[in-house]
Amino acid sequence: MTTNAPPHNDDLLGNLYEAVMAPTGFQAFIEAFRENFRLKAVTMVIRHAETHEVKGLWLCGVTKEWLESYALDYAREDMLARHIMTSPIAHFYASNLDVPDPELFSKTRFYREWVVPQGVAYAAGAVVLQEGAWLTQLILQRAPHHAPFTREEMERLNQLVPHLQRAIQMRQRFAELQFDQNFLAGGLDVLAMPTLLFDEYSRVAHHNRSAAALLSAGSGLRMDNGHLQTSDPALTRKLNLEIGNAIRASRGDASELDGVVLLPRTDHMPLMLMIAPLRMANRSPAQGAALLFAFDPETTPAITADLVRRLFALSEAEAELSIALCCGKTLDDVAGERGTSINTVKSQLKSIFGKTGTKRQADLVSLLLASPAYFLAQKQND
Repeated sequence: MTTNAPPHNDDLLGNLYEAVMAPTGFQAFIEAFRENFRLKAVTMVIRHAETHEVKGLWLCGVTKEWLESYALDYAREDMLARHIMTSPIAHFYASNLDVPDPELFSKTRFYREWVVPQGVAYAAGAVVLQEGAWLTQLILQRAPHHAPFTREEMERLNQLVPHLQRAIQMRQRFAELQFDQNFLAGGLDVLAMPTLLFDEYSRVAHHNRSAAALLSAGSGLRMDNGHLQTSDPALTRKLNLEIGNAIRASRGDASELDGVVLLPRTDHMPLMLMIAPLRMANRSPAQGAALLFAFDPETTPAITADLVRRLFALSEAEAELSIALCCGKTLDDVAGERGTSINTVKSQLKSIFGKTGTKRQADLVSLLLASPAYFLAQKQND
């Protein structure tokens, strides 16, 4: 039987707080935890107290198959688990220190069929955090060649509990925030209009494909260390001021008015930059954000016939005619390009009016430019 050198909790805290944003969650932490406390296995699980649904699971030294057999067949016979669940939470308990009537344990089916085959001699554990019906449990196991758990070790484990609670809660909030950001970013990516998302520090947190194309097209806009810049320092200051105002407005600290900045261009109409505050539901007011939409009045709408056809139940020819009208072509132009009579084109236009509920070409064009056919980006071949 080996002895256990006193573990140093400070060595674990770095691994613990790195787990807050680590792609593998608490996996590296429990591996370091096992090494530090000289354990056979460590299990960290976040489960529902009533349904036993699991939303977080990290294993080290035990397989999922053995854990599944425990949950399905043996959990009710685990004397340590019963003791933990009926005792104050945020406190570690050990099988060799806290379980009443330990002599009865070796007579259980759980001991014979699960503990012995697993090579487990001692176990310890705790409900380190409870949020509603959700419990976060940490289960530790030692083999026969390990020393039993000591009170001194239980005290060291208890000293880790506040850090465990903080890290678990931080990771949950981080995951929620990441989901919000990814969901929002995904929403921006389907927009055809160039759109940029700014965080509370006025940095570009995300920009969609249309915005990336605009930034690389010599439009006068560029990125510098995450901040949006123009070639004119005075205009950049004005743009940054409007972005800052929108971010403050998103926290309720400024007016609700959206900002507009015109970006002059040689031989072209100015690029219109519209900045709006962004409020995210169920999010702290301290987390400000803003959106910038760039509108080029000289850009021809990139509308595809397939989307127009599906949106308004048009035929392929009718969808192509609708797009042609949006691009400024006349009925005569379309007839000449197709090699058909003007009457055929007029007949198609009449059918389009009936399907879209419009009566004039101007109404039809306005409808299409206000529809998802214009605002939704189309898939491109990479």
